[in-house]
Parts: sequence; structure tokens; C-alpha cells
Amino acid sequence: MRRPRVKVEGEGFYHVVSRIGGKRFLIDEKEKAILLGMIRAAAAFSGVELYTFAIMSNHFHLLVRVPRKKAVSDAELLRRMEALYGTPRFRKVLEKWEKWMERKQEWRVLDEKARMRARMYDLSQFCKTFKETYTQDYNKRHENTGTIWEGRFKSILLEGSYRAMMTVAGYIHLNPVRAAMAAAPEDARNAGYGAACHGDFAAQDGLRALVSRVCREEDSSWEQAREACANAIEGKVKSSAEASSSARDGEMETSPFLEEKVEDEVVERDEKGRLLPPKTMRGLLRRRVAGFLQGGALGGAAFLRRVAGCLPPRVRRRAKGLLDHCAFIGLSSAAGVRDAS
Repeated sequence: MRRPRVKVEGEGFYHVVSRIGGKRFLIDEKEKAILLGMIRAAAAFSGVELYTFAIMSNHFHLLVRVPRKKAVSDAELLRRMEALYGTPRFRKVLEKWEKWMERKQEWRVLDEKARMRARMYDLSQFCKTFKETYTQDYNKRHENTGTIWEGRFKSILLEGSYRAMMTVAGYIHLNPVRAAMAAAPEDARNAGYGAACHGDFAAQDGLRALVSRVCREEDSSWEQAREACANAIEGKVKSSAEASSSARDGEMETSPFLEEKVEDEVVERDEKGRLLPPKTMRGLLRRRVAGFLQGGALGGAAFLRRVAGCLPPRVRRRAKGLLDHCAFIGLSSAAGVRDAS
């Protein structure tokens, strides 16, 4: 059964995943750069904020913010269209519009502008834009036909908290390590953290924007963003504000995500050989976690209740079930959005 996609009106934060069809590994190092360029162009056009990414050989991960819809002036529309199309193709569009205007067909120009604006500030349109563009470009260069993607993209709606956002960012940055494509996250140039560590200014800007958002600061430096991301990779996903608040209130902090352990956690199995749940946040992030990958939502229980309450009754009925609780990190995930009570 096709799982309903969970999106919110207005601002939303999402973990996006999509795979190549047929279990093929088509995206080599050259293709990764091409795909990332198209993702960034689509983000610039759509008004979507790309926080970080991991481009793998057969799939990709994105962490994005979709802002609330707002009016886009003609000047801004043209700037975004040039960012999406590139200058040569953009000029051809302008020439076409000029011919329409000469023929007294201004309505055609207005209709096309309206269609372009309708594609902005929307997660589905953002993904459709770069996935279709990449398919067409890949097929042309490799004499291929048909789509290369495995159906729809998956998206997980995230609570915009430090813990939820930095947990998912750490999980994304560790993807090349889990796949044995890099010894350490900072070595993986195909992921946001590794790319930023190697001087990719756009990747640095994305991580700075992420840390500024979750820390509620106006402008975090790259050094601050790097430290926050390194801590998240190690499983320390509590903001400095939360830590200060706990200290003021005299709370005893025993949660594993604040432990200073850096050694690899031993993988434990039960008597039937099944993997046992990891004991620390660091151990969890180094495993494949279904709750971070399947469509639905991720955040605190109160957040999931709010989201579930905003869904149409039909979707709520289809999504009803038990939650997958990650109690020791203070997050709950739901495949669909399920009532967290």
C-alpha cells in the first residue's frame, strides 16, 4: 500500500531519500558532482534551503528546509530561473517571451510566469525538478532511456529542534562511513560535512545555516558549525542552551548522547543471532535506522501528536499504529504519522 506523504503547510524541515531503480549503482564520482549541482540549482530556484547532503552510488540523502510560501517579484523570478536553467537556456526563454510580447500574447508570458512561481516553496516540486533534469541529462550522455529512479522519493518530516535536526544531520554525514566508502566523515567529499571540511563553501554555508537555525543564532561561523556537526556525529545532540538549562535546574544528566566515549561500540546479538539495540546514540547512528529512512515524521512525542492532529482523517486512519520509540535520545519515529499517546 502506498504510504501517504506527510507535509505541513508553511515552514517544514525534511529528510529526503531517493534511490536508483533496479538496484543499480550508476552515480560515480563525476555523476555525484553533476547531481549535486542540479540539486543546488533546483534549491536556488525553489527557495528551498539545502542544509546538508550525502550523494551515494545508488541513492542520496538531503536535509532541507522548505520556507513558507511568499510572493516572488518578476526580478527575483528571473534571477531564480537563470540559476536553474543556466545563462544560455535562460536567454532563449527571454527571447521566446519577447516574441510573444511582439505578437500581443502577453497572457502566454503571464501564464508561464505563474507556472514557474507555482513550483516554488514546495518539496515535491523541488525534488521533481532536479530528478527529472538529472534523468534527462544522464540519458542523453549515456544513450539511456526511461527513468533511472526507483519511484517516488521518501521524505521524513522533522521537528525543527536541535536534537532532531542534528541527529539526522549526523546520520546523513555517517552514510559514507556505514557504506565503507570513507574511513571517517571528514574524508567523505560526497557528503556535506566532508565536503565542507575540504573547502566547499556552499556546503559550509548550508551547515552554518543549519546550526544558526537550531541554535537560534543570527549567523554561526564555520568553526561553530563544524564543532556542532562533529559532536552530532559522535552522538552528542544536546544544544548548549539545553545543557545550560539542565545545569541551572540541577538535573542529573545520564542520557548516553552526552557520553564522552569515542571507541567503537561492540555489536551485540541475541541468542538467535539478531542484532540488539545499541546502548548509545553513537552506536545508533552507525547503524541503518528505519525510523530515519521511512516516510513519516521524527521528533518528540508532542510534536508527532501535533502533526497527526493536522492530517486529514483518512491519512490518520491509515497511519494509526505503534510508535518506534528511541527513548534514550528523546525522539520518536513513525512510519506514517501515528498518535504518540
